[in-house]
Amino acid sequence: MAKLYVFGIGGTGSRVIKSLAMLLASGVKLNGKFDTVVPLIVDPDTANGDLNRTIDILIKYQNIYNEIGTDNNFFGTKIKTLNQLLEDTTPTVSDHFKFGLTNTGEKFNEFIGYNGLDEENRALIDLLFSENNIAADMTVGFKGNPNIGSVVLNKFTESDEYKNFCNTFNEGDAVFIVSSIFGGTGASGFPLLLKNLRENDAAIHNSNFISQCKIGAISYLPYFKVAESSGTPESEIDSKTFYSKAKAALNYYEHSIFNKKDSLSAFYYLGDHSNNIMPYAEGKSSQKNNAHFLELTGALSVVDFVKNIDTFNNNSSIIKEFGIEEDSKEKLVFKNLGEWSKDTLMLPIAKFVLFDKFLTKSLKNLKESKGSFKGENGVELAFYNKDFYNLYLSKFLNYFSEWIDEMDDNDISFAPFHDNQEHKYLLDFIKETEVSRGGFLKTNNANGDIIIKELHKIISEKKFDNETVPSRFIKSFDVVLENQINTIIH
Repeated sequence: MAKLYVFGIGGTGSRVIKSLAMLLASGVKLNGKFDTVVPLIVDPDTANGDLNRTIDILIKYQNIYNEIGTDNNFFGTKIKTLNQLLEDTTPTVSDHFKFGLTNTGEKFNEFIGYNGLDEENRALIDLLFSENNIAADMTVGFKGNPNIGSVVLNKFTESDEYKNFCNTFNEGDAVFIVSSIFGGTGASGFPLLLKNLRENDAAIHNSNFISQCKIGAISYLPYFKVAESSGTPESEIDSKTFYSKAKAALNYYEHSIFNKKDSLSAFYYLGDHSNNIMPYAEGKSSQKNNAHFLELTGALSVVDFVKNIDTFNNNSSIIKEFGIEEDSKEKLVFKNLGEWSKDTLMLPIAKFVLFDKFLTKSLKNLKESKGSFKGENGVELAFYNKDFYNLYLSKFLNYFSEWIDEMDDNDISFAPFHDNQEHKYLLDFIKETEVSRGGFLKTNNANGDIIIKELHKIISEKKFDNETVPSRFIKSFDVVLENQINTIIH
């Protein structure tokens, strides 16, 4: 089986990896050749709120996967760090998905040794970089300055993480790169990373495999704006420059990437004329943007890449754009998506949303019910007080619910679910798909008791007697909820 290494560059990269984790948790599957995803987040701003939220989500995912084992729909794909692939305890290699960068925790002038340069070289630097560039503090990233990022990120290959990425890479593995094109870290990091990956250097272990592997990438065009900063006379990040930076980067990509053989296998464009305004933040914990529908479509691009990987070749880049089937002035729902997107997302996402809703609104009813699910070969009440449920599953579902809610709270809003259910109407939750709530001479087919009855039944059938309790819990819900969702949507 093969591994997919997903490089997420900058804040956008972190948020797309978060969306990918949500899809994998809900049961979206990759091409059968790939059983492991290796997320690698490239961001000099190690305190970035988006980065650290994503890392916590990935760690929770791993904790759940390790408890329930393989052969699952929910949490059914392995997510690994480089350290785990090496089965090593090397202290210099990150075990938390961060891709280490060299000397980014300093000012740019210190990085290039500006004060030690002779007069001629200092004059050259002054021509190439502004005073603000030279004095820039890189602990919070490159703040929309790809000219700085292109210098700093050219040291990719000197990091321990890059060396161990090469050591763990095998023939048949693939790479996917996520970046934005209108900022600093992503716009500069993507072409430099691609250049290094495509260089066949005999001194680098497995370089022959890496240089010939299939590589896909997303470059995000502007899809949000940044509010003006308060309390400072000049903002270092100005969304008025996003489009000019994107045009300049695309012009460079045209000549340095798309017109070259042995470059990209597939390239995905994503962007929209959105009026969505994010709070101004130069970095660190304050940079924690709401999830966006286009980040979900970015994760879907990763799924599309591995689905079609055998059709790609490295002699020419396949260019893909994402579009919706039907535009809407209202919030986007599943009917607005193209057939493949809808077929890929609807069942697993709806099933996971129902899982979260049941545990939020109907768990009390399950605990008070009578039946096999609570018996010796089921899930005893003590289970809900243990780490698996309290520290891992519940917290992951909180992140998932937050992700769903944040995609609703955008200029381009994806909101396919109702959020006003109570237990007796639980199954009537997918917009555009009505489930009878009962009434005069009508049966209530939306009652959460239907799920409880099926949970008791599946345990009484002894199908999961040989599973651990966490695995039995996950598998039971998976089977019951899939049956219910299929009944609703077909």
